Amino acid sequence: MKNSTSFHTINADLKKKEHWRILYRLCNTLNNWWFPNAIEPQLRICDFVCEIAEADWQRLDLRRSPSRILSDLFWLKLPWRAIGAALGPINIFDSGCGDGKYGVKLQAYIQHGMAHYTGVDRRQHANWPTLMARYPHFHFAQLHSAAIAGHIPATTNMFITQSALEHFEEDLAYFQQVREFIQRTQHSVLQVHLLPSAACLRLYRHHGIRQYTPRTISLITRMFHQHSYAVLYKLGGQACNALHWQVITRPRPSLSNIRQTNPAEYEQRVRSAIQHDMATPQTSPSFYALVIHSRWQQRLFP
Repeated sequence: MKNSTSFHTINADLKKKEHWRILYRLCNTLNNWWFPNAIEPQLRICDFVCEIAEADWQRLDLRRSPSRILSDLFWLKLPWRAIGAALGPINIFDSGCGDGKYGVKLQAYIQHGMAHYTGVDRRQHANWPTLMARYPHFHFAQLHSAAIAGHIPATTNMFITQSALEHFEEDLAYFQQVREFIQRTQHSVLQVHLLPSAACLRLYRHHGIRQYTPRTISLITRMFHQHSYAVLYKLGGQACNALHWQVITRPRPSLSNIRQTNPAEYEQRVRSAIQHDMATPQTSPSFYALVIHSRWQQRLFP
């Protein structure tokens, strides 16, 4: 079985020489445009639109990139109370967790509804012991994404990744392990994956192995037809992409350090871009959020 959603294995994280970077851009351009209409019919695709109160803005780090702010907003606005009612105590398995900061974020969003958090990453991080001491229900392990099967706690009912799948050499091998776990278990399981769109090739340039499109995401969702439904949310769009390009990718001299020198102006620009994109259907999202809900009794994402 095919183990990757991309046809190449060039990893920009390895900081290869310029001719490899050119080949990386060419291969990903082709992978992103290959048969764009070959989309899984059962995959529902929609824009991420939500009400954003002033208190919500205050919980976000508005000095980060637009796509990362949108990702944090998506996590914040998930229907956590309904998720807890459907799953019971929430037991999270976070692959590619890095230093574990999203475990801390989700702890704040879920509060007492989080029973256990397991974070795994291909390398150890220095602050893992500190987080495990602060949160007794946190656990971290050094694991490759292709070797998680024997380490998933039996009570796991939520699999997550944040900006991690693009770094997995064999991303479909990761999902094969998740599927096998779901086939063995009898309880409801939710997956939430935040992943880069095709626009990120231009915005982030040399980052990870790949970006994702509805076609390549369909290769993932086809694996979970049984007892599952999938929703793909488009986060951001043209206004957020333009801001990222102007401030981060190829900043104008006047904007090169705006996030440090004038954070209030940058925050206002980000808020305006996000609100603009939410008001208009988007064809070039800044990022994607993929939700897969298996063994469900009541749909959480209509």
